[in-house]
Amino acid sequence: MGANRFNLVILFLFLWFSSNLYSQGRFKPGTYIEAGAGVNLSYFDIGGGSPGATFQGSVLFDLHPNWRLGGVVGFHRTQGKDEGTSNAGREYSYRSNLNELSVRGQYVVRFKRYPPKKWKRKLEPRIYAGLGILMIQTIHNQQLSNNGTAESLSIAPVFSGGIGLSYLLQDDLWLVLEGGTNLSTSDYLEGYSSESNSRSTDMFHTILAKIMYKLPLKNY
Repeated sequence: MGANRFNLVILFLFLWFSSNLYSQGRFKPGTYIEAGAGVNLSYFDIGGGSPGATFQGSVLFDLHPNWRLGGVVGFHRTQGKDEGTSNAGREYSYRSNLNELSVRGQYVVRFKRYPPKKWKRKLEPRIYAGLGILMIQTIHNQQLSNNGTAESLSIAPVFSGGIGLSYLLQDDLWLVLEGGTNLSTSDYLEGYSSESNSRSTDMFHTILAKIMYKLPLKNY
């Protein structure tokens, strides 16, 4: 019974996707390149909410007038220290370079009903979700005591999700503001885990400003 319900859901989604696709008339899929920079706030076992630099680039492809799929590469310089926290007496600190490689799906809201010269025509709200890996390039920690466990980790899976807003600057060029959360399955992104105090795996937030460019379509 469960398998039959699953098959019905897949069939419904396929029919819905197909009907929406053809109802849009002549759908011309596009390819988009995004690049930008911003800040990240890391919430690890050392420190908390310390800002660091983030850089990100992506290539996205239209699957549907409202759906895009693509790949993302990113660099996140995370850092933190115990000073000013409840663990100030521990005096630990860290800096971790996290290299991200992920697949991302994106839903874009397009205000087609408004005339081209209206400001709403230039706005495209978006929501996204992704799955990928974080490759830890370097970790620099002070000497750790027996209160926790240190580990040299090289790769950790990561789930991401967030919202954004793009504004059309000119033909095929947008300014994008985006914010999201990245949830790792590891508790060692800074190379340390407090076995007694840690209740969840490591996570960090990102806020980015990006430029998006739509590649010109080829005429055959």
